[in-house]
Amino acid sequence: MQRKSPAGEKHAELELFSLSWPIFVEMALFMLIGTLGLWMAGQVSAAAVAVFGMANQLRTVFDRIFRVVSMGSSVVVTQSRGAGDAAGAQALARAGFSTSLWLGLCAALLVGAVPEWLLRVLHLPAELMAMAVPFMRVIAVAMAIEAVNITMFAVLRAFTFTKVSMRMVLAMNVLHVLVSAPLVFGVGPLPALGVMGLAWGQLASRALVCGLLVWMWARHLGVRLRLLDLVHVPREPLRAILRIGLPSAGEKIGFRVCFMATVAMAGSLGTAALAVHAYAMQINGIVNMVVNAVASGVEIITGHLVGAGRLRDANVLMRRALRICLVASGVGSLLAWLLMPQAIALFSDNPEVPALLASILAIELLAGQGRALNVLVTGGLRAAGDVLFTAKTSIYINVLAGTVLAWLLGIHFGFGLPGIWLGYMADECLRGLVVLVRWQWRWWTPLARIARRRALARQRLTAQAS
Repeated sequence: MQRKSPAGEKHAELELFSLSWPIFVEMALFMLIGTLGLWMAGQVSAAAVAVFGMANQLRTVFDRIFRVVSMGSSVVVTQSRGAGDAAGAQALARAGFSTSLWLGLCAALLVGAVPEWLLRVLHLPAELMAMAVPFMRVIAVAMAIEAVNITMFAVLRAFTFTKVSMRMVLAMNVLHVLVSAPLVFGVGPLPALGVMGLAWGQLASRALVCGLLVWMWARHLGVRLRLLDLVHVPREPLRAILRIGLPSAGEKIGFRVCFMATVAMAGSLGTAALAVHAYAMQINGIVNMVVNAVASGVEIITGHLVGAGRLRDANVLMRRALRICLVASGVGSLLAWLLMPQAIALFSDNPEVPALLASILAIELLAGQGRALNVLVTGGLRAAGDVLFTAKTSIYINVLAGTVLAWLLGIHFGFGLPGIWLGYMADECLRGLVVLVRWQWRWWTPLARIARRRALARQRLTAQAS
């Protein structure tokens, strides 16, 4: 394969930017709408905040399950498109839609049928059950639609329509606010429904955007969904999706379980430590948006390059993206360390909080670099079909460094929240270095060639079927 010319490299860089900035805007919109929903719940009551927050925790768990399909669909669609198999990519998109629909319906039935049991498992106070149960039943229906939307958004981005996806996310969030606010607070003849208004707003916005996504799929992707797609899940495309999606989702679920264990550790350290943990995670979410957006763009492009057999170009892209992400993470972490403790001190009546936050953000200067490596390179490996190794090593390191070491340093040896964060740092840096070594030594290339052969085989099967 010939080395790309400087002009070709410049074109790839512009492509990465054009794919990544709409994803960055999407992430910012989701963060904004989550904050706005929490504010509206806070205007109702503290109980409404607790119910809203608990529902978000449950939705996060199911979101990881739904991404089994969305991540798998995204990768195999990009590989098929890279191999020049437009019809195969459309067939995979249909299979992703069908699978996510049934997965969402199963989740909705579970949450809608036994909300009390689920809320008890999450230790919701008994006095909040009367408010939480009807809220969860409405959210259950919204979750079924959300499962489909997550996959449809992922496929839109896999077809490189990231700007269209961004507009749909913007429409969904605007609809959420326009429907929720009057229902929460009451406007004119509409009664104030309190926290239930947020549930109905979420359901209405997800349903309307699902309809728009069906239209967008037909318009931009040439995928016109049929009644058969509602009931039939083709076996071979499903196998291709799950081959990528199951290990990737297992990795994320394992991380979430370990993370929740460390949140419980932080809670045992007192109110100040738990508050700082919440502040630090929120700050990290903002700092990491550039890295996450670039990583998503790299995953999309890498999938296309792997499908086309252009592995050297994928390596060039990864090297360029590494420089971008490490600089973005370093600058963001440094600014957060310099500015955020002083900002928190302005409205915190506990002097321990900003001081503790400063020490946590100092640790983040190195942890952020490890996280940037981990997020970016893991996405590239996933796009190349190298998922089992990253999933296994991630779970092992999550348990040993992110949980056991965090407990030893934070609880057993008494270093408190900084000790827990040193465990986080070890976890992120170890995982980042492991995947970086795997990428640099090209141990992913045999699996990438296998992924390309599978994409070409699917193309032949699609051609024979037509």
